[in-house]
Amino acid sequence: MSGKAIAALAGLFGMLALPALAAPGDVHSVTGEKVNLRAAPSDDASVRSTVTRGDEVVELKQDGNWLGVRVLRTGEEGWLFSDLVKRRTASTLGGAAAAGPAQAGFGRIAPGFDGLVASISDHLGYRFADKVEQTGNGALRVVPTQDWSYNTSRDAKMYAALALYQMWKNYNNGRPVTVALGPQGASAITIEDSAKGPELVLPMMGSSR
Repeated sequence: MSGKAIAALAGLFGMLALPALAAPGDVHSVTGEKVNLRAAPSDDASVRSTVTRGDEVVELKQDGNWLGVRVLRTGEEGWLFSDLVKRRTASTLGGAAAAGPAQAGFGRIAPGFDGLVASISDHLGYRFADKVEQTGNGALRVVPTQDWSYNTSRDAKMYAALALYQMWKNYNNGRPVTVALGPQGASAITIEDSAKGPELVLPMMGSSR
């Protein structure tokens, strides 16, 4: 893997400047003045009670941008929107034990790349890729997780596409390649080799919220 690809890997996770998603066992402090504790991870779910600024909760599970929590002061459980809390203490127990070495989906293509991406994913608390597939004719498609898509900026996504392109180009010994970062369709960032050189095709990106 080239030095450019390694340097560009920082972009896979927003230059590592974005906070990691929380994990079960983490303790959070409520930042909103008065926050609803809901019965389910939805704005339409019934309100069980409210918590106030400074209340501490321990995370039990996640569902998208919602955290299932237990309020330390009362013992009550419910769901809070993650934007309304701030992590104070990370769990020291770690995640579930893996059956084998961490994998990011690139193992057969580039083991070194795969191991580096997996270690960064483990550090941040969420995976980068949901699916990595070779689609023929020198094409590679990487479908990122919703967590990564939500927590990275437009610039970070372009750096990620560059890192993937460099890795895939090396794997193919410099032959023309195409890399798509995103699901099939107009929402993917694509880098494709042409007679003029690599060309970047960007989707119409809306708000990250």
